[in-house]
Amino acid sequence: MHLNAQVNMAIIKKKIWPEYFNAVASGKKKYELRLNDFEINEGDTLLLEEWNPKRQKYTGRRMEKRV
Repeated sequence: MHLNAQVNMAIIKKKIWPEYFNAVASGKKKYELRLNDFEINEGDTLLLEEWNPKRQKYTGRRMEKRV
């Protein structure tokens, strides 16, 4: 990887509901289709933060996935 490519990499934070978080964490779910409401490129990191919709708050569990 070129040094310039490393400079342009981004970390994109996204909420993910518990059932989907568990599926990704276990390896059952490899990807999720979403509306393209954000820009993401190869080499970026997707930071998935588990969100509890019933309590309307983050659970504290997170994981990173490289694009």
